[in-house]
Amino acid sequence: MKAFVIDLSRCTGCYCCQIACKDEHVGNDWTPYARPQPETGQFWIGVKEEVRGTIPRVKVSYFPNICMHCEEAPCQQSCPVEGAIYQRPDGLVVIDPELCTGCRLCED
Repeated sequence: MKAFVIDLSRCTGCYCCQIACKDEHVGNDWTPYARPQPETGQFWIGVKEEVRGTIPRVKVSYFPNICMHCEEAPCQQSCPVEGAIYQRPDGLVVIDPELCTGCRLCED
């Protein structure tokens, strides 16, 4: 399984991780893990930006938000569709593209 390792202390918010993920999944069918992503409007990696301070002393930190395949995945618990998000025996958390309604409750 491919994975990202990101050193948060060096993250500059360039979104290259998001672009690399998008490049890997647009036009590629990784059944049963995922169907191809559309070219626009969907990202499996989000980058959150935290701004602290005031001008002229502003500090910006970036936090890539990547699926952690949690043992008790909160996304699975928040999903209103039974079985749309499930955990395989090997621990991988998978979203079933046939059952997913796109409500995005799993994002929070």
